[in-house]
Amino acid sequence: MKIWDDLFKATDGTWDLSRILLAVGAVSFIIQSGVNVYRDHTLDLQAFGIGFAAIAGGGGLGVKWHNEAS
Repeated sequence: MKIWDDLFKATDGTWDLSRILLAVGAVSFIIQSGVNVYRDHTLDLQAFGIGFAAIAGGGGLGVKWHNEAS
């Protein structure tokens, strides 16, 4: 359970909404890509990498700014 606390809670022990939204966005992006492959669409790894990097980068900035603001 400590890994979940480290992933989704801020340093003061409260739930961090920006970390939760980052995880939900990343998981939904991966699921959407899996559904596209299941439906016989080609998986463009370059587009996947760019999209996932945008989600991870934006989420990381959100977490950083949220920690600085609080």
